[in-house]
Amino acid sequence: MQDRPNITTMKIFTNNSFASGLLLLIFPLMLGCSMTGGGSKSSGNPAIDEQQQRVDMLKAELNEAERRSKEADQFEKAAKSRLKAAEHELKAMQLQDKAKNQ
Repeated sequence: MQDRPNITTMKIFTNNSFASGLLLLIFPLMLGCSMTGGGSKSSGNPAIDEQQQRVDMLKAELNEAERRSKEADQFEKAAKSRLKAAEHELKAMQLQDKAKNQ
């Protein structure tokens, strides 16, 4: 029988995932501000500055969506693995039961 993670382990994983996600979301913004001198560089045209902010925000959203997609793929692989293990265990139990009853 496989060891299953307890609730505490799952909570820690969830908290770590949340913290990692938050850091991934904030880090590009911090890096962008440090590279542009805290946003002090501007084109002088408010429309251009606004559009640049929109582009930066959309890039951050895309990065977050890609991270979530990778995370979802990992969760899917883990779920498939657990299902396969449970099916294997069920088959073994059925064979044992059949052997007992013969």
